[in-house]
Amino acid sequence: MQETQDDVRQLLERRDFSAALDALTPFLPGRPGSTTHLNVLSGIRVYFKWIEEEGGSVCHTDDAQAQAYSGWLAAQYAPATQKNRLTQVRRLYDLLQELGLVAGNPYRAVQGVLNRPDEHRQVYSPAAIEQLPKFADAEERALVLLGAHAGLTGPEVLALKFEDLAISQGLLRTTGRTVEASDDLIRALEGWGRQRGHTALFEGKGPVFEFTTSFQLRRKLFGLCRRAGVIYRAWQALRNAAGLRLLAQPQVLKPQDRLEIQRQLGLASRESLRPLVKLSRNEPGRAYQPDLE
Repeated sequence: MQETQDDVRQLLERRDFSAALDALTPFLPGRPGSTTHLNVLSGIRVYFKWIEEEGGSVCHTDDAQAQAYSGWLAAQYAPATQKNRLTQVRRLYDLLQELGLVAGNPYRAVQGVLNRPDEHRQVYSPAAIEQLPKFADAEERALVLLGAHAGLTGPEVLALKFEDLAISQGLLRTTGRTVEASDDLIRALEGWGRQRGHTALFEGKGPVFEFTTSFQLRRKLFGLCRRAGVIYRAWQALRNAAGLRLLAQPQVLKPQDRLEIQRQLGLASRESLRPLVKLSRNEPGRAYQPDLE
């Protein structure tokens, strides 16, 4: 067992996940070749691939990473499959804990989403969007409003440069589109720019934020939610909040108005906007329920 422990630790530290899984395979639940065994292997492969893409760590995971993975699963799979994937990763960490490679199993506290169709599209409520900036530093305030007001995706936030900010015109330029910035967002960006040493944002150069991976972005949001007493939701929930905010404007009455919202959110088709339209029209209470802890 000691030899296995040392081998697996070295393989995980080298991020040789394929070899690590081979070493762990004999210790996983189920008879080799059985449905249970194959399903657990499949779930762990999915998790290792996510870790590799997000730049996370297997042996040094925490609650933020566990919540981020759960959120990613919710966006990729139906609730039943998400539940199975979480069960499989819990079994992985039970084994790693037994081998002495981790101190605990952070996935024991992650339950995933319930199978309720009306709750699949997560949204940060207006109460949460108002609460988060009160506990945010300058960087976090800009981050939250880039998602909740401008509707930027996580990759767009990571790629954002000071050269993309036309603050005097109230505009943000991303790949393929230009987005109008709210007054609150402009003030937040100006505040963060001053802290970064830019007295005039439109003269700044280089990345707006120093972190470079989606994992780092989600971890930042998770930490802010914990301090603010807001239930953590994935980054997409900020974009959904931005969409509902745009749809709530009094002048949004005609189909062409929705086309403009679709353009501002960078959505590929009307079909992509339809779930938010339905949420804003048929379930207004759902969008405005406080999600504070």
